This record gives sequence, C-alpha cells and structure tokens, in this order.
Amino acid sequence: MRRASGSDHLAHSFTDLMTSLMVIFILLLLVFLNNQASVNAVTTQDLMVQLRNQLEPNGFSREDIRIDPKDPSTILLTVADNQLTFKPNSHQLEPRGQTFLETRMPKLTETLCAPAYRNAIDSVIVEGHSDNAPYRGLNAEESLERNLKLSQDRSMEVVAKTLTALSARPAIQSCLMDKISASGRGEQDLAESGDKSRRVVIKVRVNANRAVDVANAIVAERTPVAPVPIATPASTKILDLLSRLTATPPQPVRMRLSEDEVNQYLRFALLRSPRPGIDAVSVKFFPHDYVSTLTVIDFDALNKWSPGLVSGLLDISGKKAVWIDVRFSIDRGTLSYKVEKAFFEDKAIPRLLAEKIIQAIGAQQPENMSGSEMPVPLGLKRIETSDHFVEVEN
Repeated sequence: MRRASGSDHLAHSFTDLMTSLMVIFILLLLVFLNNQASVNAVTTQDLMVQLRNQLEPNGFSREDIRIDPKDPSTILLTVADNQLTFKPNSHQLEPRGQTFLETRMPKLTETLCAPAYRNAIDSVIVEGHSDNAPYRGLNAEESLERNLKLSQDRSMEVVAKTLTALSARPAIQSCLMDKISASGRGEQDLAESGDKSRRVVIKVRVNANRAVDVANAIVAERTPVAPVPIATPASTKILDLLSRLTATPPQPVRMRLSEDEVNQYLRFALLRSPRPGIDAVSVKFFPHDYVSTLTVIDFDALNKWSPGLVSGLLDISGKKAVWIDVRFSIDRGTLSYKVEKAFFEDKAIPRLLAEKIIQAIGAQQPENMSGSEMPVPLGLKRIETSDHFVEVEN
C-alpha cells in the first residue's frame, strides 16, 4: 500500500513538474516574428480540429483535413477514395463524384457558414488539377496550356454542381457563393499517379483580420472534456523525459519536442492537474527563443485575484482567448522573459498590462511564479526554440 501511494505521489509530482515547465512555455517564452501570421496559424489549426470533429461523422476522412504545408493559414481538404477524380481529357464528374457533392458538400458548407465561423472564413477555393500526359499532335507548351484549361474546367464543374446541390438551401448557397472560387492548376502539384493527379481539392482560407473571431467561437463552443485524461504517445514521451530529469542521480537528457507533442501534453496536463485561471493552451515555436501562445484565460477569476487590473483598461470578462508573446533567455541558471506583444480580439494589450496578467495568474499557481525571473526548472541548462520545435538539455 505504501509503495502504491509513493508511486501515485511520484506520478503527480511528474505532472506538477511538467506543468511548471508548461507554464514557462506558455507564459515565459516569446514568439511572433509576425504576430498576425502567428495568430492566424494557431486559429487555423483550431478550426481544422473543429472541422474534423464535425465532418468526420459525415464521411470525411480525418487524415484528409489538414493544414496546407504551403500556407499555414489554409486548411486543405482532399477527398478520399478518388471520389473527385476525372477520366483523361474530361472535366465531367463521374457518378461517385456527383454523389459526393450532393451528400457531403452541404454539410461542409453548413459548417463553414455557421455563425461562429462564417466571418472568419476568407475564401473557399476549389482547385482543379490535371496529369502531365502529352497530347498527340501538340508540343509541350501546347499540352501545358490544354491541361491548364482542362483543370480550370474541372474546378468550375465542381463549383457549379456544388451550388446546384445547395439549391434547396438558399441561405447557405448564398453564403458559399460569396466565398467560393475556381482555380485551375494544370500540371502543378502532380500526385503519385495520373489517376490521382486528375483531381479537385478544396482549400479553406482563414481571414487574418477575423482569426480571433474563430478562436473566441471555439472557446464559447468548447465541449466539456472527459474528467480523466488519456495518455497519448506524446504525453507518455514527455512523462518519460520528466522521470529521467528527476531520477537520482539525474540522467543525461537531450530531447527535441515538436509543438504538436507539447500541445498534446498541455491538454493532458490541464486535465490531470488543472491550473487556476487557465482553461486551455496552445503554443507555436519559432526560431531564436520565440513562442506564440494562445491561452484561454478565466478573466472573472483574474478580476477576483486582482480587482481593477483588467477592467480599468479593457472590458473583458468570462473565458477569453488572448495571445501573449514573450521572449525568454537563460543566464547562469536563471530564466527571464520579456513580453513582446499581446492581443485580445483586435486590440493590442499594453506590455505592462500583459506582464501584470502573467504575474497575477502565475501567483495563483502552486509554484507562485509571480516575477519575471526564476530558476531554470528541473536542472535544465538549455531550452531553445526553432521552427515548430523546442529542444531541452540538462
């Protein structure tokens, strides 16, 4: 019995130690080489998760809804099982493609045109593609032009048939007409085979000026999470890192963690060991010790801890998403930070106020992190960020 109790205490200590490191990532690191781009990228990722949750039960594949690797503000939706592919030299949809547009596209449009997201969606781009097979009797340049025209016709076919499928729902049809466009890509972005190259993909681009609308909508619609956290491979990896850092004697550690792994652990850690005033967190890592943080803060609790701190300058109450960007540095075992930028909705928060918000929340944590300097935790000697990764070493 004593042994089990010790094990439970040690596991809880691991969580406390990791959440200490988590709060440092959230509150004490800097990001935002370009603030708006970073805000947009974080919001796009959250919107992608929402689209997956709503569209997967309606026949969309989770793996086929992802961030466009060429544009972090765009969600790329590819259609599984070749449902929107075409025969050679044809722009006519096959029966399965027509069925897809009639049964699946209304749900996609309904989601994008929901009040929570509509104003934050900048555009829905239907991209047509071709293979690179040459045409008989045409030279390379003429074949390229023919395929470009064919890809444009394919995209227009999907747009037209989608709008027709929405004819019985004029409200969302009108919404989609405001946002949809057709683009022919020709032989660009070829797939691994000719069959898969002759396709149409759908891109959903988030409006940079309305990105915060999506974030706050996600906060408002956040469904209750399960009371018991479920360990993922990422959280298990980080818990193993903690066990090595806290071993007696400490084991040498040098590990590179992706922002996705850290964000998975943040969700796990907040379930396992809730933090006063913090409802949800996501981070993005950039080079040179910059971190972009999206933190859902309980401002009602914050106003109780520090009356007048926020209300004197900003009218914020309830749980709201706030971006706070900090730059951190390590010198002789001490970690210090400096707020670079902070935003709530479209308003810039003064740096001094952002620092006071950090300190007010930090003072409520078990570690009482109310200052701008603190000892580097867990015996770490190096914490460095790069593009989408953080490296730690003791």
